[in-house]
Amino acid sequence: MLASVFTLVAALAASATAASAAVEARETYATWPATNWQEGCSPGGCRGTYDISAPAGYVDGAPAFNVHCHSTYIQEGWTQCDPVEPQTDNSYVASMWTGASEREFIKVSVAHIWYQGEARYNASGSVEFKSGATTFEVPVTQITAVL
Repeated sequence: MLASVFTLVAALAASATAASAAVEARETYATWPATNWQEGCSPGGCRGTYDISAPAGYVDGAPAFNVHCHSTYIQEGWTQCDPVEPQTDNSYVASMWTGASEREFIKVSVAHIWYQGEARYNASGSVEFKSGATTFEVPVTQITAVL
């Protein structure tokens, strides 16, 4: 009986590890470099700012962007980022700061939305990085289109 309980526990542990790896394994279409992360907190909440950019064509048909993002921790949803350089009229970038998996980490999500004719595209990704870091990379793990 004890041997079968041990076998069951070992099998469950192995399947949990495999399931965890499957969740973490996802395709990365591109990576957006982010710089100048700064955060500050007050009684009204914590605010983070950073710069993020991508060249034209980082995925097929995507326009370039170079923006300054600002997010308030948990209190705001998606916040539109401010262009640093002129960009196409038919695109924008938004970001959101949400709770990370561990207290000492920060989780930022970024979405680049652009239009080509009647089609709307959205490339997005999220990253968790250690508090105190000033640079990080956002992996683009999701691309959707509404045609």
